[in-house]
Amino acid sequence: MRKVQLGRDGPQVGVIAASLSAPPTASLPLARLAVLAPATQDPAFSGEDKSAAAVLAALQAGANLVDTDWITAGGHGQEILGRLLQQLDRDSLVIGGKGGPRLAFGGALKLDNSRGNLINQCQDSLFRLKTGHVDLFQVHWPDATEPAQTARGLLDMRHQGLVRHLGVCNYSAAQAGALHALAPLATAQAPVSLLRRAALVDLAPFCRRAGVTLLAADPLCAGLLARRFAGDETFSEADADDWFRQPSFGRACALAQKLHEWAQARGLAGETVAAAWCLHQPGLGCVLAPATDATEMAALLAAADVKLSAAELVELADLAQRHGF
Repeated sequence: MRKVQLGRDGPQVGVIAASLSAPPTASLPLARLAVLAPATQDPAFSGEDKSAAAVLAALQAGANLVDTDWITAGGHGQEILGRLLQQLDRDSLVIGGKGGPRLAFGGALKLDNSRGNLINQCQDSLFRLKTGHVDLFQVHWPDATEPAQTARGLLDMRHQGLVRHLGVCNYSAAQAGALHALAPLATAQAPVSLLRRAALVDLAPFCRRAGVTLLAADPLCAGLLARRFAGDETFSEADADDWFRQPSFGRACALAQKLHEWAQARGLAGETVAAAWCLHQPGLGCVLAPATDATEMAALLAAADVKLSAAELVELADLAQRHGF
C-alpha cells in the first residue's frame, strides 16, 4: 500500500487506515458517542471479534495507522486494540488517540480541551492500549477553551513522551489555524465523503498551506453509502440526525444505489469507489476505514489501488449533484 507522511515530520502511513472511533456524522454527535454498543450480541462472533478481524485485515494489507479515541463506547475500541497489540509488532504501527469529550456529573457529555483533561485522557488511553505512547494524539472536538491552554496540554504531553505528534478533529480551518500557531499540528481529521464535502472547501486549503495532513473520517457516511438502508426506514428523534431524516435520508439511499451500480459496471464494490473518490481529492492524505467488519474493510482497502480518471470523477460529482448533494 502506498504511503503518505503525516505533517511535515511525522511518520509514513498507508493511505487507508483502520478506525475504532465512532463516525462523526450526527448534528449533535456527542449525544451518542459514549453509549455505542458492540456491532452484534452474537456470542459466537462478538462485535469485538469483528472489529479485531477488520483491524488485522487492514494491517495485513499494508495499513499501519489505527485510529482510536477516549470516549467511544467507554473506550472499548482502545481496549480491543490494546489486546491486539500484545500479539503485534508495536514499533511497526502508528497508533492514534483522541481526547476532549468527557462525562460530567449526571452522565452528561461535556467538551473539555483543558490541559488537565487532555493529559488525564491520554494517560487513560495509554493504560487501555497497553503502550507507553501514542504516535498521534488529536483533540476530538473544538470547545470554548482558549487555544493557549489546549496547546499547553498538547505540548506538555509531547514533552513528557506520552505523544509524538498532534492533530485535531472536526475543527474549522480558522480553529485549526489558531491552535497550529501555538502547537504545530501534523493532522486535521474531518468527515469526508461524496455526501459530506464541506471539509474539502474549508479545511483542505488550510492543510495544504500549513503542511498538515487531512484525514478523511467516515467515508461511507454512517453506512449510507454502503447501502445498509433501503431509504424508507424511520428512526426515533434521539437516533436521527440530519442524514437520517427525510428527504435527505431517501436521497442519500438513492445515491448509494446508483453509486453501487456505477461501481459494479466497472467490476468494483460501491464501498471501494466511495473510498477511492476520497483519495482523489486534492490535499487529502488518508482515509480512515471503520473497523466494524472484515468484508467491508477489504472493500475499502481495495481503494488504495483504484485510479479514477478525470472523466470518472466528473461522473461521480454529477451523480451526487443529481441526487441533491
